[in-house]
Parts: sequence; structure tokens; C-alpha cells
Amino acid sequence: MRAARLAGIAAEWVGARWRWSRLRGPALERYRERRARAIVRLALERSPFYRAHWAGHDPDDWRSLPTVDKRGMMEHFGAFNTLGIPRDEAMETALRAERTRDFTPTVRGVTVGLSSGTSGHRGLFLASPREQAVWAGTILARALHGGFRREGWRVALFLRSNSNLYESTDGTLIRFRWFDLMTPPTEAVAALNAYRPHLLLGPPSLLGLLADARERGELRFAPERLVSVAEVLEPQDRERLEAVFGAPVHQVYQCTEGLLAVSCPAGSLHVQEDLVHLQLEPVGNGYVTPVVTDLRRVTQPIVRYRLNDLLRMDDAPCACGSPWRVIRSIDGRCDDLLAFEQADGGTRPFFPDTIRRMVLLADGGVEDYQAFQDRPGHLRVHLAVSDDAPFDGVARAVRASAESIVAGYGCRAPVVEVERGLVPVAPGAKRRRVRRLG
Repeated sequence: MRAARLAGIAAEWVGARWRWSRLRGPALERYRERRARAIVRLALERSPFYRAHWAGHDPDDWRSLPTVDKRGMMEHFGAFNTLGIPRDEAMETALRAERTRDFTPTVRGVTVGLSSGTSGHRGLFLASPREQAVWAGTILARALHGGFRREGWRVALFLRSNSNLYESTDGTLIRFRWFDLMTPPTEAVAALNAYRPHLLLGPPSLLGLLADARERGELRFAPERLVSVAEVLEPQDRERLEAVFGAPVHQVYQCTEGLLAVSCPAGSLHVQEDLVHLQLEPVGNGYVTPVVTDLRRVTQPIVRYRLNDLLRMDDAPCACGSPWRVIRSIDGRCDDLLAFEQADGGTRPFFPDTIRRMVLLADGGVEDYQAFQDRPGHLRVHLAVSDDAPFDGVARAVRASAESIVAGYGCRAPVVEVERGLVPVAPGAKRRRVRRLG
């Protein structure tokens, strides 16, 4: 069984490396079109949900089929997946794994995972052994950079939950060690000092805590590379992590809906064009939001699946030479668009990047922040300031910055409340610095 699994991963690794280096232009488009049509046919045959959802539409015109989102998938989960696995059975397995922290059980041989629900709705994902091999082979081919080494790779994964996805590749050439985000920092630091991973993967908030430990002299090793996942990687976080660890910080953009993008050796976050087809819809201010069609998922087909992430794309050629599209930044969710009142009585949306600059550039004493809005025109900012900065002065600067920027867009003066200290984030939850409440 293990030999067969490793052989499957090896085959996917070879295919992933070949497609990354060779699939270009018309050849890539032909490949994607063939895969997309195959997935649509399969979904029509095996998914009662899609048969009903696409009734009256031409499946060959798959780019124009009706979209679906997480709410719809979860509402019709049993009819959505191609094995007829009921939502209750999958959810029970996933929740039991969350409670016991044992993530090995499967449902009918299929791995079940649970998203953290930062979009407002918890999501379940299913992955067959073949789909696990696709993920593992692709990650090994595109995230390690530099291929295999004689002593093997040691990778530390700091994630909310473990998965058979990660365990599937564990062996002599690469060793994964999962660290529960609930692990006390002192225990995690001690374990890392003993393990000494080459690659350190986790949310920016967790990587920041490890940077603190390194600055105190407690974390006594330096990984060759850090990989940010799960949360928005803001520019100031990247700069600090790279300075403290003396190593590049790359990203993996992955969610319930699939593996969407991976950083190349040059550090650019490339869409995985051979795994997913992303249709990018403009939402203003240079942002786009993706509609995803996964080209390899069979157990849980993802076709014209609408995400609410806010992306900025980069049209400049990448230094690595690949023409695959590059995501310049992932700046939050459409749910995180804040609103301020205009003079004519309407409201104007403000994107997370604008709020970030509004706070961080207000005063050099700002070390960290959170910005929440429960109604248009109001903003509550929580600040962590440096020891030598007077809080009252920093708070005045933030209020003035907010008022100036909001007025600059033709909006009425906002009501800005500034509070000392950050709101604690629940253990295992994703950090969202800019958030619309309600």
C-alpha cells in the first residue's frame, strides 16, 4: 500500500515538474480546456447537484455556467460530492478529529477536512487517495525549490489541523512534522530546536511569535525558507520575518477549494494554471475576486466556484521566466470592505489595503493594529505601540490620518475610536486585521 502511494506521488511529481516547465501558450490552453470539459462531464454524470444547477445551460460553454459558493456547496453537500457522502457523516468525522486531534480517520476511504470558517461559513473538503497524490506531488515539485537532497527535507507545519494530505508524503526524502497551533509556544520552540526544519510553514501571526522567540535567543536555528499560509501576509510582516530569520518568505495560497497558487524560487506567487482555472472578476480599485474551476478534483468537483478573496494581480514578467499569472497580493475578503458615508447620503467602499496604510503610516510608533467596523462611518482601531511612543499621541495621529484619508475620497468625517491593545485571537483561528462586523 505504501509503495503504491509513493509511486502515485512520484508520478504526480514528474508530471507537475514537466507541466511547470513546458506548458505555455496554446498548449496550456488546450490542456486546461480538455481538463475542464472532462470535469464538467464527470460532474454532470455523478453529481445530482450540478445536474440540477446547470439545467437548461450548455455544459460546453462551461465558462458561463452558473456559479456556486461555499453556502451552496454546504447546503447540498450530499448531492454535491460524487460519492453521495452525507454532510452529517462528513461533519461528524471532521468535528471528532478536531476534538480528539486525531486526523487519520476517513469516510469511505476519503480524507475529510474542515475549514476554519473565516468567511462566515465552515466548509468541508473531501480528498481521495488519488487527489492526495496530486496535491503531494505538486507541492513537492513546486514548493521545495531545488529538488531533493541527500539528507532529505525536514518541514515543520504549523496548522490548525493535521491531515492525511500531509502524512501522505512523509518518508526518507521528506519528513513532515505537524505542530498544532494550540501547542504552547515554549513547547513548540523546544521541539523546533531539536527538529531543526529546513522549511518552516505557518500563518504569519504564528511566524511572528517564532520571530519574537528568535530575537530573545530562545529559537536557536534558522530555516532556509519560511512559507506563509492561511492568513493575509502583509508587507510589514514579510519585512520583519525576513529580517529576523535572514531567509525569504514565500506563500502557498490554498483553501477548501484547492491549491490555487505557490511561490516560485523568485518569490512570485504563481497561479497553478494546470490545477485550477481562475476567472478574475474586477471589483474596483485594482482588485479582482476569483471564480475557481479545479481541473483535477473528482470527489468534490469545484466548477465556477466563487470565492470572496480580494486579489491584486501583477502583469510584470516574473524573473523565474514562467508566464503563469502572478498574484501580487491577497488583501483580504470582500466581506472586509469597510464603508464610509458620502455627502450625498450613499456610501463608498474602502479596501483593506487603504485601511492598513491609513493606520500604519499615521505614526512610527504603531507596531500592530486591528480595525473593525460595525456600521458605515464608524471605525474602531486597536493599537499595539512601541514602548517609547506615547499612546495618546499615536492615537491622535491615527484619528487624523483616518479623517484625512476618508475626506480625501469625498466622504463625511468618520467617527474613529482608538483603543490600547489588540483583541486576542482565539487559538487556532485565523488573524484578520481589517474586519467588517455584522
